[in-house]
Amino acid sequence: MEAHQITFSVLPTPAAVTTARRHVRDTVQDWAETSPDSDVVHTAEVVFSELATNAIRFSEHRPIPVAVRLSSAVLRMEVHDRGPALPAPTLPEDDSEGGRGLFLVGVLADRFGTTSTDSGKTCWAEIDMAEPSPAAALAASPLPVQRSYT
Repeated sequence: MEAHQITFSVLPTPAAVTTARRHVRDTVQDWAETSPDSDVVHTAEVVFSELATNAIRFSEHRPIPVAVRLSSAVLRMEVHDRGPALPAPTLPEDDSEGGRGLFLVGVLADRFGTTSTDSGKTCWAEIDMAEPSPAAALAASPLPVQRSYT
């Protein structure tokens, strides 16, 4: 797989995150030369959306720098914000409307973390882009339960 990279800034609004998420989805799909229904494309879209949405809280109304790279079949997404505290994924309360972002990133990404910078922090996530072969996917899926009827 060829190496690719894009960098851009996202305005700190939910509408801008939606537009950026679609841009990342389309870009990853082109880079990976895969279908729009690919699991890795959907995973990248959700992970990016969660990272960018979290960054809005600490943006201080400034554009949010983003970098997306594909190298050696690993997709790395980085989102910078001005918040000084390093986040930790937690499980939110059952009735909470938010607080699931980093938890989802942790579940969906193959690797993720946060790096402190002089101007805040960079939250990043990596996704292995190699999709399993059909045989491997079948072997990993649970066997159907056999029912007997009398």
